[in-house]
Amino acid sequence: MKLLLNLYHILRKAPQIIGIIKAIIDVIGSKQVQNILEAIRDAINTEAPTVGTCESEPERERLVRRILRRLADS
Repeated sequence: MKLLLNLYHILRKAPQIIGIIKAIIDVIGSKQVQNILEAIRDAINTEAPTVGTCESEPERERLVRRILRRLADS
C-alpha cells in the first residue's frame, strides 16, 4: 500500500518536478552562464599553480581573489 501511495505522490507532483528541472536546465544552458563557467575554467587553468595545490589558507584566498578579478574583467 505504501508503494502505491508513494507512486501517487510522485505522479501528482511530476509536473512541478519537471518544471523545476526545466528551469535548472534553462539556466545552465543559457549563454551567460556558459560564459561565466568558461571564464572560471580559464581563470583556474591560468591562475592555479601547476605543481601541487595551495598548501595554506592565505594561498587559497589569493587564488580565489585572482579568479574573481579575472571574472570581473571578462
